[in-house]
Amino acid sequence: MTFLIGNRPHDKRTVLGSRSRRLAGRTALMAVVIAGGLTVGAISSASTRANSAGGTSLAPIGIISAEGAEQAPVLAAMHVTRSVTVDGYLFYVGTIGGRPVVDVFGGEVDESAELAAYLLISHFHPRAMLFSGTAGAQAAPINVGDVVVSGMVVDKSNLHYQLGGYQTPYEGVEMHVGPGVTTAGDETAGYDTPVPTPADAKTFGYGPSTANKQWVYVTAFAATRQLVQTAEQSPSLGTTTVADATGQKAKGVIANKIVVGVIGQAPVWTEPLGWIEAQDFVYQTDAEENEGTRFAFACASQGVPWMIVRGISDTPWHPNAYDGVIASDHAAKVAVYVVDHLTGAISPKPATFADLSPETSSKAAGYVIAKQAWFTVGPVTKVSYVAADSKTKTLAGPALKALEKEYTYGASTTKPVG
Repeated sequence: MTFLIGNRPHDKRTVLGSRSRRLAGRTALMAVVIAGGLTVGAISSASTRANSAGGTSLAPIGIISAEGAEQAPVLAAMHVTRSVTVDGYLFYVGTIGGRPVVDVFGGEVDESAELAAYLLISHFHPRAMLFSGTAGAQAAPINVGDVVVSGMVVDKSNLHYQLGGYQTPYEGVEMHVGPGVTTAGDETAGYDTPVPTPADAKTFGYGPSTANKQWVYVTAFAATRQLVQTAEQSPSLGTTTVADATGQKAKGVIANKIVVGVIGQAPVWTEPLGWIEAQDFVYQTDAEENEGTRFAFACASQGVPWMIVRGISDTPWHPNAYDGVIASDHAAKVAVYVVDHLTGAISPKPATFADLSPETSSKAAGYVIAKQAWFTVGPVTKVSYVAADSKTKTLAGPALKALEKEYTYGASTTKPVG
């Protein structure tokens, strides 16, 4: 499905304790430093060695994780032969089941994930990329310990709250369509308009309103079908205790499952079911995390097959449930299985709506991204903040009401000068 929205008119969790996840930044691409102190000025020679990891000409599988607990089970499954530092990111080169792998801790939130993915792709030239880690459930049938693999990934923070009392998707991720770039299977929201040149810059203004098909707005990235279908064949994940899955005192176990779903990325962590409802009726998602869209963007822009693997650490349907270690272990189990079963060339065909599992939100609703979703917003009733004197203060009552007056149309001060 593709919804044409039109052209422009003119983060989740640190493990257990604080249970808040993910913020990071970017750095510039610099030199390549091989562990042991050797600095390599040219990337190509080191890339050739990386591609021959494990004594085979088969290109490696790249694996990224956002947290130490998520990376640990991947590293535990690896036979590491060396490490390479690229622009501050530490890459472990080795094998899983005799197949070449490059693993990196990418850090939290989308910018860092994008940079880690780009560095891995440009330096090691992998034949596929996996993002192994954790996420929170966004669909009632999905439990702690389950694994959601990305049929698609969307950026849930791309929203336009309209004056008519409804929300719509906001354009999406702008991608330059050039050689090697793949947008096959992606949901899109139209194209940008032409950009200026030195010849017309002085009179350009907003420029012509025609479509510039070199720049497309992607609202949902479609993962690589072969990777998704391979992940589905992974052996049983085992069980999780009902007590762990619910955060309550309870007996028994539940059988964990692998779900092909839609992963929602955003630098937010949403717990109230009412807010989840408002978000999900625009973007029908099954798991919520903080890095997926930028990871997908980096892979798609380089034409590399990709998939996100998310073990479910928590669920808002059971607010006291949380187990990031089980979630990380289950995600890594699926990632390792995929690595071990990709024996040759990988088909670039994308996953489709038909590939999503029956228990997903999208299958229940009949769509991935809505055109419009109406909502209501109540007044802010209380605010707590840290003042300049480092003391926590509260805004409520008359003081809060006075500030709320700004959010009325009569508050605008557009008085003419002179």
